[in-house]
Amino acid sequence: MKAAASVPVATRGFDGGKKVNGRKRHIVVDTLGLLLHVMVTVASVTDREAGQTLLARLHERNWRVTRVWADGGYTGRLVDLARDVLGQT
Repeated sequence: MKAAASVPVATRGFDGGKKVNGRKRHIVVDTLGLLLHVMVTVASVTDREAGQTLLARLHERNWRVTRVWADGGYTGRLVDLARDVLGQT
């Protein structure tokens, strides 16, 4: 999400992939589309980094969630963390 010039620099970053200066929203919904968790980060934070925090918080509040579908940006060590530490597929 592109941020206006009036937004403080500390709360926005640059996403080199999309060439956008702003923030990213990471959203978890259930299969009905009901909101489970939301996290907003500066745009310079990668999906993998934000996904680790997001899945950990999801696991704390919604420990019954065991299967997760995600965008291709949420890959690498995040998949291992979800499987080995959080018990999510």
